[in-house]
Amino acid sequence: MKKSLIFALIALCITLSLAFAQKKNTSKKSADVDLTRMSSTMIYAKVFDMLINPQNYEGKKVRMHGNFDVFEYEEGGMQHRSFACIVQDATACCAQGMEFELKGNPVYPQDYPARYAEITISGTFHQFEEDGLNRILITDCEIN
Repeated sequence: MKKSLIFALIALCITLSLAFAQKKNTSKKSADVDLTRMSSTMIYAKVFDMLINPQNYEGKKVRMHGNFDVFEYEEGGMQHRSFACIVQDATACCAQGMEFELKGNPVYPQDYPARYAEITISGTFHQFEEDGLNRILITDCEIN
């Protein structure tokens, strides 16, 4: 009787620990390039590298923290809007940004944070050509 009770308790402990480990792994989203764990100097340098060597990051999952900004411009008689996560270097004298698109069909401004708000985004890095220009974009983003 004692032996079967001990085996049952061991089996229960193993089952619970496996279930907890699986829940822990799925609840935290992983990124190939996680800029949220770097110093401001390293973030600025990594974003710079992503912009000048985009082929090294194509299709990788990126997570970054910065300030939200929106850029509105006219091209070909049409209004356009781009959204970006902006990071600054350690002295806050220089800034770089990564343009992103949210998942789904969000509507601006109600589905976006306030301008200049601190945000953390997660999405997939892509480089492509549009109208003869290279464009870098983090797609399928979520704001965490």
